[in-house]
Amino acid sequence: MGVIRGIVRVTEGLKDPNQNLFDHDQDLQIKNNLNQEILSQPIQNIENTQSDKIDKIDNIIITKNKENVLRENKVPESSLQRALQFSGLGLNLTTNALKKVLVSTFSEQKVTFKQALISEENAEILAQGLCKMRGAPLKLAQALSIQEDELIPKPIRQAFEKARESADVMPQYQLEKMLREELGLDWESKFESFDIKPFAAASIGQVHRAILKDKQVVAVKIQYPGVKQSIDSDLSNIKRVMDYTGIFPKTMFLDKLIANTRKELYEECDYLVEAEKQIRYRNNFSEYKQFAIPNVIKELSTQRILVSEYLEGDNLDQVAEHYPQYLRNSIGRMIMEVTLVELFKFRFMQSDPNPSNFYFNRKLNKLILLDFGAAHEYDKSFINDYIEIIHGAASNNRLKCLEKSKNIGFLTGEESIRMKEAHVDSIMTVGEPFRYDGEFDFGAQQLTKKIYELMPIMLKYRLRPPPQEVYSLHRKLSGAYLMNMRLQTKINCRDIFMNLYDSYK
Repeated sequence: MGVIRGIVRVTEGLKDPNQNLFDHDQDLQIKNNLNQEILSQPIQNIENTQSDKIDKIDNIIITKNKENVLRENKVPESSLQRALQFSGLGLNLTTNALKKVLVSTFSEQKVTFKQALISEENAEILAQGLCKMRGAPLKLAQALSIQEDELIPKPIRQAFEKARESADVMPQYQLEKMLREELGLDWESKFESFDIKPFAAASIGQVHRAILKDKQVVAVKIQYPGVKQSIDSDLSNIKRVMDYTGIFPKTMFLDKLIANTRKELYEECDYLVEAEKQIRYRNNFSEYKQFAIPNVIKELSTQRILVSEYLEGDNLDQVAEHYPQYLRNSIGRMIMEVTLVELFKFRFMQSDPNPSNFYFNRKLNKLILLDFGAAHEYDKSFINDYIEIIHGAASNNRLKCLEKSKNIGFLTGEESIRMKEAHVDSIMTVGEPFRYDGEFDFGAQQLTKKIYELMPIMLKYRLRPPPQEVYSLHRKLSGAYLMNMRLQTKINCRDIFMNLYDSYK
């Protein structure tokens, strides 16, 4: 798959690239007034909003999102409970598929069992099952949700996307049990107040707002019970479901992806390790005033609870829908800059590109960065070759891209000429933003179309899986592209990369 897998997974629902927040005939003074008021608006906490908030800025009305409705479901804790959940999920998928095949025998449109397995109805069953399971299944769904339709049928990929964005939350009795086990029977005495209802939920934990005794507002991330203990059995069970459906091609190297997911999950389930990563990341970017990383409250953090400074901002959906072009450009540039700086300067990258990990504080003009469990350090020798691959794409040097791809382990050197050409073509395509001298228009890009055309060749002729480092690295790089596409930014990526390349040591 060459470089940056997942780049063709463009966020659905993009607006018309030619559409503008402002009418071109609108008075310039109104635009200026609007821009000033956007920057001066008080920050709203979107997740905790109890009702719709409407800000009227001149003649533009911005409707804030409703509070995210999170379903409450008991987390299956033991390996047996979780295995039974997987069995039930597999049975539901099979029964529904058989029913669909049977019904189709009485119609002109016959449906095969495999077609029925990947139907939209089954995709909904799969999404609900993953949301209830949480843990390893949701983590794997996150990795698979940005894959191309050639790899994963669209209904199944959409199920993974839905599961990634809407995990269920644990009921109050499980929540309080976790708090007692980690912070003691007197856990309530450590807070001035604690919101029992979480404002966010992800694959391995949910997040609550609280106020400490010193009046500091904090975010308390609490791990789901049983998640770490069931990693191996969960991944084995979900692989059985995937093998049974037969919807994943062999060239996807599913075993390698699952092995990498297992390694990441064990590390991410230790919140003390994540706390150290967050502290390291905060120190790395201490001189970059355009970024804000929450401070860790170490005295209240444990292996299964992470307490951090609570930072507020507007989510990227709001930015995409309501911010003027120049601000979207500025935020998109920040996203691209942090991605390249963390990789080529610090070799320590937060590799989870979930848009919910990025918020923008209008008042402070800062990009807020969250969730560092998936932060990884990369070996210097690997980055030495990788930066040369990107530079080869930026300088239109195909031979350099090919040779460095062999060095780094993308290619064996035994591939067919057709495969080598397709691989380099994919690199050159993904490198367009760094090759373009000026502001690259992510809203009008053709990257996705070009890579789609190369996918069949690479799927057919690829001889080896990509290097292990690539799974996390390309997940983040593709995320940076997709977020800029969602924001429809116009930014100079070349100068960001070339400045880093010229100073690389």
